[in-house]
Amino acid sequence: MQPPLRIALTLAEREDLDRRLRAGTTPHEVHQRLRMVAAVAGGATVPEAARALGHHPQTVRKFVKRFLAEGFAGLDDRPRSGRPPRLTEVDVLALEAQLDADAAEGTRTWTVGQAAGWLAEERGVTVTPAHLGEVLRRRGFRWKRTKRATAHKQGDGLRQAEAAADLALWRFGGS
Repeated sequence: MQPPLRIALTLAEREDLDRRLRAGTTPHEVHQRLRMVAAVAGGATVPEAARALGHHPQTVRKFVKRFLAEGFAGLDDRPRSGRPPRLTEVDVLALEAQLDADAAEGTRTWTVGQAAGWLAEERGVTVTPAHLGEVLRRRGFRWKRTKRATAHKQGDGLRQAEAAADLALWRFGGS
């Protein structure tokens, strides 16, 4: 049988632990792991800490051992396996540059489906419009729904022709 795990924190480590627990920017998972460390450092055994915090004892043991071996850095999430994302940062920056350029010139408006089509044609990246919309929303992009008719431009023949041409391109481009 293994001896119980104990954590002896220095004053600086205790202050750092308390500061991290109070920080509002600490991710939830890391905060939970910090609470595990604090409980064991406060004198609780691994099963007692697990019961008090609502975790399995093996989970508490894993993070206490990781803390003992690596310190606070061991409480962060590890890289996960799997396919890398299709939509890279470079692709998103290229799309942002295109959207910003068109907005500055006032040449056209974009729908999310058209932006996804542009990424497929220009960058070779296949992404659903729904996912692309989420990515763009997180980055602060906003858009309005493109009108599906040209009736609002009836008074100006040239504007109506331009709007009809834009509408034809929009219908061809998707979504």
